[in-house]
Amino acid sequence: MEKFDNRFEKIRSINNIVITSTEFMAAFTGIQDCVQRSISFSEPVGSMLLAEGGLGKTTLCKAILSLMPRSERIEKDHKKFIIPVCYVEVPSPATVKSLAIMMLKELGDRTCENGYGTTEYLTSRLIHLLAQCETKLIFLDEFHHLFERKPTSTRMNRTTGNWIKTLVNRTGISFCLVGLPEFVPLLQIDSQIARRFPFIYQLNPLTVDPSNGGSMFAFLAEVSRTLNKQNVTFIPALDSQLVGMQIQLATKGYHSYIMSLIRESITHALNDGRQVISSNDFSYAWKLGITLYISKQSKNPFEMNISQIVSSMN
Repeated sequence: MEKFDNRFEKIRSINNIVITSTEFMAAFTGIQDCVQRSISFSEPVGSMLLAEGGLGKTTLCKAILSLMPRSERIEKDHKKFIIPVCYVEVPSPATVKSLAIMMLKELGDRTCENGYGTTEYLTSRLIHLLAQCETKLIFLDEFHHLFERKPTSTRMNRTTGNWIKTLVNRTGISFCLVGLPEFVPLLQIDSQIARRFPFIYQLNPLTVDPSNGGSMFAFLAEVSRTLNKQNVTFIPALDSQLVGMQIQLATKGYHSYIMSLIRESITHALNDGRQVISSNDFSYAWKLGITLYISKQSKNPFEMNISQIVSSMN
């Protein structure tokens, strides 16, 4: 039983690995720079974090949350909660009231859960709590829920959009809108909204290029170095040309699918009493169908050679 527990403890630790890329780090530092600009300029400077699902948006938000953790301190004989970063998923449908209640709950205010209180009261309460909690950054994830979809058009909910503008102005806090790239042109139709979020960061799928590498191999090299510390190794090497191209074909370079494939491969090897991961383990993981949504590849990439992979990619 202890051996079983140790095995799954190793798998659990793999889940906590955060592998960065150049784009990831640009967004990671850029969003924090917007916070510092807002403080220095005494004027809110916002940003947008854009990516399709599975490319690391949530991971990046969590990384910043961990860097700016919540804390408590005693002030005038009262316990004060410090919440530097507030992370909220925009509800669907997004109304001013539903969004305000979500944000208040994130700040620890449970008095609003029953939905009582006018919009004006909830807004005033929210502004007060954001100041009390010394909040410096607010993530609004799934910001596409701010848009109303109709058979003939998609546009931002004007009431909610105006409320966000007011909230940004009255708090002076840096907001980061997190969501899908295709909604940005619709958001930028409103120039007052657009100018509040001038810094745009985008995460893209990893790439391979047989002639000059591409971002996939650097990513896999970092994964390999991290896993080596857990005494997990790969033969052939995880960042070899063959394995990198096989993973690219299986996942189309989407980070979450890459990590799922690696995790399942490791699980298969550990279940067999091994800490050396082989192509057979990747082949088994692919057959589980965990990458089917993103890649419609019908032939097992981990049973293909480089020339076959190149032909499939063209």
